[in-house]
Amino acid sequence: MKTKLIRILFTGIMAYGVVSMTGCTLNIPGTQTDSVAEEDNENDDDDKKSSRDDKEDNVDEAEGLGTLKPEVLDYFGFTYAEHLNNGGKEAELLHADRYIAGCPELDADAVFLGEWDGDQSGNEDMPVLRLEGSVEAFFTGTVETMSADDFIKALEENFSVDSEYMESAGTAYYVSGDDYLHIELVSDDAPDRTIVLEIACRKDEKIKPSTYCWILEKRLSAPSFGDIPSDFVFSSGAGGWGTEISISADGSFEGVFHDSDMGDTGTGYSNGTVYICNFSGHFSELEATDDPFICSLKLNDITVLDDKAAGTEEIIDEVRYVYSTPYGFDNADEFFLYLPGASLSDMSEACRSWVYISESIFSTLPDGYYVLYNIGGEEAFTAQSDNNIWWRTCRYECGDAYVRFTPSYSGSYLSFFVNDDSPSEILLDVPWDGKSTEPMECGRSWNDDGSVFSVTVEKADGWSPDFLSYDVAVACISDPDFDFSTWGSAEPGKFEAVFTEIEE
Repeated sequence: MKTKLIRILFTGIMAYGVVSMTGCTLNIPGTQTDSVAEEDNENDDDDKKSSRDDKEDNVDEAEGLGTLKPEVLDYFGFTYAEHLNNGGKEAELLHADRYIAGCPELDADAVFLGEWDGDQSGNEDMPVLRLEGSVEAFFTGTVETMSADDFIKALEENFSVDSEYMESAGTAYYVSGDDYLHIELVSDDAPDRTIVLEIACRKDEKIKPSTYCWILEKRLSAPSFGDIPSDFVFSSGAGGWGTEISISADGSFEGVFHDSDMGDTGTGYSNGTVYICNFSGHFSELEATDDPFICSLKLNDITVLDDKAAGTEEIIDEVRYVYSTPYGFDNADEFFLYLPGASLSDMSEACRSWVYISESIFSTLPDGYYVLYNIGGEEAFTAQSDNNIWWRTCRYECGDAYVRFTPSYSGSYLSFFVNDDSPSEILLDVPWDGKSTEPMECGRSWNDDGSVFSVTVEKADGWSPDFLSYDVAVACISDPDFDFSTWGSAEPGKFEAVFTEIEE
């Protein structure tokens, strides 16, 4: 089960795990067991003043009375079966690999982690990933409205506190485009544990009793090679060269570097020149770092497998083969493995130069995308997990006309065709991150005429990692009377349809 859990954590958008926290108590000084209700009658100033005076007299007495409810702590380490046995509600699919269910003794929900196999209700072995609900649902006292700074100061009475505002990427990734407050707490009673609170409030907002939050425990543990994609590629994205490696579960790998130049001909090699190197080697085990989305590893050894020495050549079937060295392993010693969710800003400029992701769309590595970076050689290999959504084509048909949607981490495309023999009448660059359901403003691509469109993408019924299905809505902002009738729309300026995956 441990291996299964870690595998899921590091192939999704989260790199956090959950372990038992029974016996830990979270004291929140500054929260109070009594609150003063606002009076409806503005003329009743004396009663208001009396209430305020009573409150001020009781501040010292009330400090420290807000604690994390024991029911919260009991949940960590639970399985879905234990949740049901304690009277919890049945889980429903939240999104792939995650299931949500109401807690029996809390006005909050538990999110469980399971493997997607088409089962809408999960399985009994699913562990708790996190709890989520309003702030007041998790504390014994009445949480009053306060600034984030005051909330953090209250926590510092009993914890070592690290906090920062983050853009959507972690537990709260679905708060698309918004800031959220990430707080990590370590108590003297449990110095080996880090409690994580993530609170859905922007920098200019106060934390209220109703503010939504997520609670979990952070675990810094690395995946194994069997938990990540096996095939990595080092390439410029253009031209005929590349280095491909296949990594086994034990860290051993085999690879090949090839570079074809069919224009480089001469006597006896009229079919051009190929630079080639076959090699194998071993990586050390993956090690966790302070960043849950970054692992470190070392190159233990690498061996060139070709019979010919580097720099030598031979001609076979009118092709000149020049034996080379394994490009991508120059000055190789220490490597970083960046997991989905890793911040692009944490990568060096040299590393990002080999990562073909639109930085105007993404601030972190998208789901299913991995980067293996050779620090010494400043060279980066990339890989994608099975069943990631990128570069898979979805299509909607209306008679001979059709529309094609292609999600891409370098910029998604929405193309409108009159028929199979026509060029695209409309080609929109859609800045979609694969998750957001918010409208996105975009213009035409190759035939830009100043038109501005709004595009919204949501998962449709039947969506699964094995079969993509999206509800896509388009509106022409610059021309409300824009004609989409060729593609079945009867409403001027608007188009909406369900796109399903096709093989191309």
